[in-house]
Amino acid sequence: MAFMCTDSGNLMAIAQQVIAQQQQQHQRQQQEQFHQIQSSTASASWAPPPDHQSAFASAFSDPFSFPPPQSFKLSDEFDSDEWMDSLIGSGDLSPLFADPPLSTDLDRLIMPRGDVLTVDQLPQPVKRDKEPEPEPEPDPDPEPNSKVTVSCSSSQSLPSSSSSHPVLKSLLDCARLAGPNPDLAIKTLDQTRPLVSKLGDPIQRVGFYFTEALSVRLMSTTSPPPPSSSSSEEFTLCYKTLNDACPYSKFAHLTANQAILEATESATHIHINDFGVMQGIQWAAFLQALATRPGGKPTRVRISGIPSPSLGSSPIRPLSATGNRLREFAELLELNFEFIPIVTPVDQLTVSDFRVDVDECIAVNFMLDLYHLLDDSMERVQYVLRVAKSLNPEVVTLGEYEANLNRVGFVNRFANALSYYCSVFESIEPAMARDSLERVEVERVLFGNRILRAVGLAEGIERTDRMEESGEWMAQMEKSGFKSVQFSNYAISQAKVLLWNYDYSAKYSLVDSTSGFLSLAWDGKKLLTVSSWR
Repeated sequence: MAFMCTDSGNLMAIAQQVIAQQQQQHQRQQQEQFHQIQSSTASASWAPPPDHQSAFASAFSDPFSFPPPQSFKLSDEFDSDEWMDSLIGSGDLSPLFADPPLSTDLDRLIMPRGDVLTVDQLPQPVKRDKEPEPEPEPDPDPEPNSKVTVSCSSSQSLPSSSSSHPVLKSLLDCARLAGPNPDLAIKTLDQTRPLVSKLGDPIQRVGFYFTEALSVRLMSTTSPPPPSSSSSEEFTLCYKTLNDACPYSKFAHLTANQAILEATESATHIHINDFGVMQGIQWAAFLQALATRPGGKPTRVRISGIPSPSLGSSPIRPLSATGNRLREFAELLELNFEFIPIVTPVDQLTVSDFRVDVDECIAVNFMLDLYHLLDDSMERVQYVLRVAKSLNPEVVTLGEYEANLNRVGFVNRFANALSYYCSVFESIEPAMARDSLERVEVERVLFGNRILRAVGLAEGIERTDRMEESGEWMAQMEKSGFKSVQFSNYAISQAKVLLWNYDYSAKYSLVDSTSGFLSLAWDGKKLLTVSSWR
């Protein structure tokens, strides 16, 4: 079984590793040749230098051996500062819990030399007429006086019943009053403000952002909230900080990649259709695994990238940057690689938009993407799943957040969101000190706006941050004709080793359900779930 690099969120570390291995191989070859010349008159025997593949294999012979990124050194031809600056300047890294600004600074992006994608070469969107379909009414809110509880993971400062915590109780009271009695809700919210702080404990901090969201909902119902003041550089730096501190993206990428790797184990032509691609960091680790595959490298690897909505209405240039970075990285691995951007709007895609050859092994990847299409009808989700099914994929990987923030009334949605983000904020605490300014920025930039979009805006199309739990995703996948595929024991063991190796808090755990879902949980509460289908 080929090894999957666990730090799939660190493209630099992977590139450093590959370059270091190539340098070592080159040095060994020179030494071999030198010794051969010295001994040519004394012996007629000669041993060929190790080939490229065996050099990679020796470096990854132990699937549970994770070399630290800091041990790698770069060659003179590879400028790590330039590459990292280009990523930061482009805002092209994808924060796991936030959508980056729609406008990105691409002027500072360093494009690789040689064969590059240009805007003119990219296919243009094909607009098709689509008749709107009626949407069912969402579930009504509970009565103002009905009891709604919120469950936060326990900590030393909390009682066993977290719903009795003053901050949570006050916020839930405000949410119940927001509809029938907004004036009283505002007064209750004013009494809550002294109890919350973005510098306090996890509940005080999550309470701060929910207080701000409720304030927007109550005070600015007729006007949109002010735009985020965060720059693309801030998003990128906050994403990197969160990725270093918490296992969210590493777990999601590693688990999905392993499922695809196993499904394409003997394929010579591999074609991945990635719905929601941004910077392509997930595929760097996958390409490295293919380069070290025991059965040999595939003849061709093709990735078709459907842009994430986070790239905005003009995704051509960031898609071009992603394709060029992956192509340059594949060249280091000596892989025959092709990146195909698809810029047709996702809810207008048809099979004809995909270039699929008969000899290809098809994989489809939905990594934290389908939730963008959630609405009360689920029709857009079903449309995209039907398109994916028509590609006849060997494997489909799905990664989604584990919370019910879609087709529920406001009060229940507020309680669900409060419970979810309470666990998220608590999971950050062990890795980032309470007085850490980096933590403050991570929570403000990555979580604050998402909380606002989930519970702070008016109902309907303005409420853009929706989630569904794994049970609903199972229903949608099965409705589209997919069948669940259990993760292999190796894939599950690899995810467990990820948590052990990076010395994360013992409160992180994996929940492996009989239905084939593998979830990353904090203190028993599921936060992120990955599944495999065919």
